[in-house]
This record gives sequence, structure tokens and C-alpha cells, in this order.
Amino acid sequence: MSRESEAGHWYARMHGPDAESSRAAFEAWRRDPANAAAYGAYEDDWKLIGRIAPAPRARSRSEREAARFAPGGTRWALATAAAMIVALLFAWKIDRRAETPQIASGPMLPGQLRLADGTTVALMDGAWTEPHYSKSERRLVVHGGRARFDVAHDARRPFIVVAGNSEIRALGTIFEVDTRAAAPRVTLIRGAVEVRLAGTSDAIRLSPGESAEVLAAGPRRLPEMISPVSATLIDADKLPLGVVIDRANRANAVPIRLADPALASLELSGRFDLANSAALARKLAAALDLAVEVQPHDIVLKAPPQKRGE
Repeated sequence: MSRESEAGHWYARMHGPDAESSRAAFEAWRRDPANAAAYGAYEDDWKLIGRIAPAPRARSRSEREAARFAPGGTRWALATAAAMIVALLFAWKIDRRAETPQIASGPMLPGQLRLADGTTVALMDGAWTEPHYSKSERRLVVHGGRARFDVAHDARRPFIVVAGNSEIRALGTIFEVDTRAAAPRVTLIRGAVEVRLAGTSDAIRLSPGESAEVLAAGPRRLPEMISPVSATLIDADKLPLGVVIDRANRANAVPIRLADPALASLELSGRFDLANSAALARKLAAALDLAVEVQPHDIVLKAPPQKRGE
């Protein structure tokens, strides 16, 4: 059974009347970061096609015994519901695949999406995304929370993010979109973006470290609170450790590696300089109470001995 099929199986079970009796097994399965990511993606997909009907009312013991093996009974209903969920999501994905490439194959961290073009999206504070890719553009709608984009360069197809009444256009850059306030806010980390009110042509161009909010009257550049952010700096706010390490390894010859893949889901907040692997590894270890092991060809972060033995 594929990981996606397993996610569908668990989603159906955890929304059925026997959810509590299956919770321990479910949590053990979801402790694997890849399983957690697959389940989260399945849950997001389900939001687009509907929700499971509420569990049936509690019945007396005699009613349960009489209905146990009858067609339409609890077991039959659960199996049917699971099959319908899998069929609906499969049909939805097949229907959209021709026009909207979905997340590329490969390991993903909880809250992190890797799109078919190589763009990565870190989802925070309950955000979820809806991609609409075509031959002429890469358009992605953000719903709720915050999302950080590390956009893969493609000169033939501009990358456009729609959040509320805002539209952000980028080509090969890193930026963050925050939709928690009434006016969507855009912060540029690296590269350049154009921010406009959706459906209009007037736009403002941001430089690294600048932010803008999009009001009903149009985009407005926000006063700078800090100096422009260096291309080697990353501002993390509950960002998974794996995302920070992945970005650092692209900029350094000496990679940082995790002894336990489960550590990738640990959340980080603060500013981190990616320019020096050894210095970054020490700072990450201090922030998350990890141990650092410097090896000839890489640097390994691991849980300290006392924690590994617990």
C-alpha cells in the first residue's frame, strides 16, 4: 500500500465511530514525518471536495448486534465511506492533473510542500494552498495563515501568488505572505517581487527586507523596521528544522545532516545565518538542545545521549 493510500485509510478510520479505539495505532503511524506530511496533504485535499458525514448516533447493544453483519451495518458503512473518500480524491486528482501538476514525489516535511516545478512552500499557522499551473503561468492561491515561498526560476512561466485581494508576481525569489490580518502582507527575503491589488495593473516592487500590505485602495509599502535582510539570513517563525537545513545545504559545501529524520519536524524561531555550516549547526543545536558531531565530510545533529536513552 502506498503512503498516500495509507493516509486515506487512516483519514477514513479517524473520522469514523471507531476513531478512539484506533488512535494509539494512528499516532504511532503518524510519528514518521513522511506519514504526517502525507496525512496533512490528504486532509488538505479533502477540504476541497467536502467533509465526512458525522458519525451515526450511539445505539443500544441489541441494535448493534442485530446490525453488525447486516448490509448497511457499521462495518459495511465504514468500508463504503473509506472507498468513497479514496475514489473521490483519486478522481479529483486525476481531473486536475492535466492542468495542475501536484506536489512532486519525494520526502516532504510536515507543513512543507515541494511543487512539481521545484518550488518549495512552508505552510504556517494553518495555511493551505491551491495550485493552478498552466503552460503560461504558475498560479497558487493561499488560504489562511502564513506561507513562505522559495520559488524555482522559470522565465517562461511567471510565479503568481493570490492571497485575499492581493497578487504577488515573482521570478526566482524567496518571500512570505501573511493573510492573518484584514490586509494581506508580503515580506521579501531575497530577489524581487511585484505586489498589486488583484485585477489592477498598478504595482509596487519590493527589495530584500521590504514589506507591503494590500489595502482596498491598492498596495502600500510599509516602513522599514530593520535593515535589508542579507541573502544568507533566514527569519524563522515556527519553521521546521528540516526546511532551515535544506536551505543551508544549498549554500554551503559542507552539509548538515540529521541523525534521526524525526528531528526534521522540530520548529525553530529566530534569525539564522546560513553562510557557515559549522556556526549554524552550533546555533541550531543550542536552540533545540541537540548535540553536534563534526565529521570529515558533513556535520551531524543528533539528540544528546541522555535523550536518546529515554
